[in-house]
Amino acid sequence: MNKTSLREFEKSKVAYVPVGTLEWHGNHLPIETDLLVAKRLCDIVSEKHSGFVLPPLYLGTDKSEGDFRGMEKHLGKKLKGEIYFLRPELLLEVLRALMSNLNDFEKIFVITGHAGSKQIEVLNQIDDEFKNVIFINPYSDIKLNVNHADEYETSLLWACYPDEEVKSRKAEIKEDDDYFKWLGYDPRTKASLELGNELLETINQTIEKLVTL
Repeated sequence: MNKTSLREFEKSKVAYVPVGTLEWHGNHLPIETDLLVAKRLCDIVSEKHSGFVLPPLYLGTDKSEGDFRGMEKHLGKKLKGEIYFLRPELLLEVLRALMSNLNDFEKIFVITGHAGSKQIEVLNQIDDEFKNVIFINPYSDIKLNVNHADEYETSLLWACYPDEEVKSRKAEIKEDDDYFKWLGYDPRTKASLELGNELLETINQTIEKLVTL
C-alpha cells in the first residue's frame, strides 16, 4: 500500500492505476503474476514521471464458455486460483466508478497486466468514455506469440522481481503437470532474465511514448 499523506495526494495531477488479476498461472508462477507485473510497471514509470500509484485492482474479466474461462477452457476443468473474474459489464461499471472517483486528476494512466481480449475491450471502452484516462496495453508492441504463463510471461515476471526466478526454478513440478502437457514443454527451460529484461525494456518504451504524449 502507498503511504501517501493527504498533502501529497492533493498535489498529484497524475494517477497510475495497475490492473491485474489473481489468476491460475500454473505451478511455476504465483497467481498474482498479472497484478505484480502491472504494479511494477506503474512503479517504474512513476519514478520518472511523478504521480500517485494506486493499489492494484485485482479484478478482471475473460471470455467464458459455460463455467470455464481463461485457461480453464483449454484444459477443460476448473483451476484453483481463479478468483478475479467479473462479468465484462460489471467490470466496466467498477472501472467507471473508479475513474469517476479520480476525476480531480488531470491524467489517469491505466496499465493492465492481464491482456485477455475481453479485458482489453472493457479497458478500451473506459479510455473512450473518460477524456483524462489513457489506457496502456503494455503488450501491444510485442511482436511475439505469447501464451498464458509461457516463457515470455515467466521471463517478464522474473525481470520485474528477480527473486521470483529462484522460487520458480526451485519448484518441483511433475512432468505430467497439466500446463506443461498443454504447452508441450516446461516454460522455465526457455525462460531467462535476459529475455525478461528485453521484454521489460520494450514495454517500458511503449509506456514512455504514451505517458509523454
